[in-house]
Amino acid sequence: MSETGGTEKTGMAENERSLAELFPAGLRGKRIHAVGAGGSGISAALWLARERGALVSGCDVAETSMSRLLNSKGVAVSLGHDAAHVAEADLVVVSPAVFYRRPDLPELTLPRERGIPVVKWQALLGYLMQGSIGVSVAGVHGKGSTTALLGSLAIAGGLDPTVEVGANVIEWGSNIRLGHGPYFINEADEFDFNFLFYHPRVAVLTAVEYDHPEFFSSYEAIRDAFVTFLRGMDLRDQGELGDIASTAPAPTLILNADSPGCLDVRAQLGAAWPGRVRTFGIESAAADVRAEKHDTGSNSFTLVIDGEPIGRLKLATPGIHYVYNALAAAAAADVLGVAREALVPALTAFRGLRRRFEIIEDGNVTFVDDYAHHPHAVALTIETARQRFPGRRIVAVFQVTLYTRLHRFLKQFSEAFDLADEVAIVEIQPSREVDTGLVHGSDLVRLIAARPAFAGRAGAVYYSGTYEETAAMLRDRRRDGDVVVVMGSGPVNQAIAGARSSRQ
Repeated sequence: MSETGGTEKTGMAENERSLAELFPAGLRGKRIHAVGAGGSGISAALWLARERGALVSGCDVAETSMSRLLNSKGVAVSLGHDAAHVAEADLVVVSPAVFYRRPDLPELTLPRERGIPVVKWQALLGYLMQGSIGVSVAGVHGKGSTTALLGSLAIAGGLDPTVEVGANVIEWGSNIRLGHGPYFINEADEFDFNFLFYHPRVAVLTAVEYDHPEFFSSYEAIRDAFVTFLRGMDLRDQGELGDIASTAPAPTLILNADSPGCLDVRAQLGAAWPGRVRTFGIESAAADVRAEKHDTGSNSFTLVIDGEPIGRLKLATPGIHYVYNALAAAAAADVLGVAREALVPALTAFRGLRRRFEIIEDGNVTFVDDYAHHPHAVALTIETARQRFPGRRIVAVFQVTLYTRLHRFLKQFSEAFDLADEVAIVEIQPSREVDTGLVHGSDLVRLIAARPAFAGRAGAVYYSGTYEETAAMLRDRRRDGDVVVVMGSGPVNQAIAGARSSRQ
């Protein structure tokens, strides 16, 4: 893939044009099939298309929580692949992971032969957002939680938004919330330039640093992708907005003033960029939305907007990263016109997302299920566990997604586990890649064990293999009082059920 992404971005523009040309009058009655329908994002797009009148179906290689959710709502998701799935389709949507790893699938080869359009699910979601006031949350960290928080604040403010999140929101029991108001809030992923399908009126930028080394060749490449995304925002004058003009805010970028990468992106946009900018932060005294008097133990703080204390709140979800998420959501909600007095109660009531420091009690052992998959996020999750459960033994269980990610960030990952008492490294989750022998999980074990933090603790760091082997190790090694922090963006949390089975 190219560093600049010129070819990919041209392809995206064609995707957008093809959908607009295919469905100028909407989706009602159109047949849409999703390949990999059990994914967290694609399932939301599929469900929303169904609500717009499309005849939708899907398939996947295995059952997932999202495919079960779709089936429960009357969307047929078949197991396995078959060309018959798409024989009558007007459109096939697919996740980037499936497209890159399995371009030979029958659901993809038949459409090519018959001229049936195949697009990424993000193109479909971007199409579905047209006509709404788009609010997109982007960033290397925290975008899912921030999207859900903002959705909850908008609901509390009476805006009745539609919200799409790449994870299951505990309060909604789903990854999508269907509303009837003018706002469409979504999580905007940077991988593969996915977020270029979205043209929000309001954009939130949580954090920018180097990630996705399998796609972006450098920090500058990923930074420039964020810049391109922001330049594609809806910057129209109010008079050009038609029916939504009376409720649409001015084009606004909300960014983390404590993130050097976010500040760099803003600088790259240049002084001539016509949108408004609002900032949030903890360290920056000049931020428009701030947390003051933060108490680490209780994760409570005073919310301050434009220098005015709005109220003191305690988050149900631990960690300073959730304070940043809450500030980002509050800043965006303020731009959307949510009454400031509604912010503190709604932030306090928010229960979080599945797999975002989700606590699972099992007798005298506590499991934490978390999506952390970047070195920074892994270190922060372990630190949060140490703060949330002082004095208890922290067992970190981690699965890297992608061989190239581990190879590129091997040193950074090895430094992320210093606050853990014990570390288990699960076999690499290949996702869209094939194992070429580039790197192995045992390489990470070796480097972690050599860290000063693990000196004199032979056997505290080990390779645990498959999910089943990891679960067996955890059963054998668990002690009363343990906090087992299971991290990774793949289905590594399968090990939790296995580790609990003998004690249930």
